[in-house]
Amino acid sequence: MTPEGTALPCHSARQLPVQFPSVLEQSLEDIWYHSFGFNRYRGYDWMPEPCRSCDEKEKDFGGCRCQAFMLTGDADNADPVCSKSPHHGKILEARREADCSDIKIGQLQFRNRSNSQLIYKSGNI
Repeated sequence: MTPEGTALPCHSARQLPVQFPSVLEQSLEDIWYHSFGFNRYRGYDWMPEPCRSCDEKEKDFGGCRCQAFMLTGDADNADPVCSKSPHHGKILEARREADCSDIKIGQLQFRNRSNSQLIYKSGNI
């Protein structure tokens, strides 16, 4: 639940192009069993290949829809973190770039409440 009452299946789901219901307007039971946002990716019918025929699908349920959306632009795609995904190259490339970074640990600005407020006020977000 968000502070505004929106029911989300996970904390990152807000970024998905799906309208999630509010507990201020619907019961949790109705949201869980009948809302589009909570049922779109249940079961196996929605899964693309290679997920649909994968022997891991009962463990990972097709991977993370938010990662798929953020990395490929389509939440229906196979999660790029999976080595069987046709988009797995995006993860491998990101790892290669991270390994080649010139940024040193001392240059990183770790987020905490104070740093987050400073970053927000500076407009560098």
